[in-house]
Amino acid sequence: MRSGVHCLPIIIATTVVAGAGDLITGLLLVFAPEWTLSLMMAPTVHEPVFIGFIGCFVGAVGFSYFWGLAAWHWTGSLQRLRTVWELAIVFRIAAGSFVLFHVIRGTLVSVWLSVPVADWIWVIVQAVLIRAGVFRISE
Repeated sequence: MRSGVHCLPIIIATTVVAGAGDLITGLLLVFAPEWTLSLMMAPTVHEPVFIGFIGCFVGAVGFSYFWGLAAWHWTGSLQRLRTVWELAIVFRIAAGSFVLFHVIRGTLVSVWLSVPVADWIWVIVQAVLIRAGVFRISE
């Protein structure tokens, strides 16, 4: 992949889409857990506080993408945004693996497979883009 300013739209689009998805999902899990779970076709959970806690974490991951964009704006360096991507990869592998384990074990119903699928798609996208050199803007 070419590095340089041509990669900036790819970095921005990936960051905004990945971040917005998690930020919105997190906020919905905090403020409208039953409705959000119904959108996911997941069974009702009788622990809305626990679902809200999960929403806080998911929302914070989403917010971190925008924090990385802001840090780029403030400093002129993409390093913090790259770090956000790298840490998000770790969080997504962990969350996706946890959910998949519990679906296989039968402690979560199969509709929850959307979580590891979405997480691992973002893992692949971000890892491939990092490896391809999108953050090497100086050339």
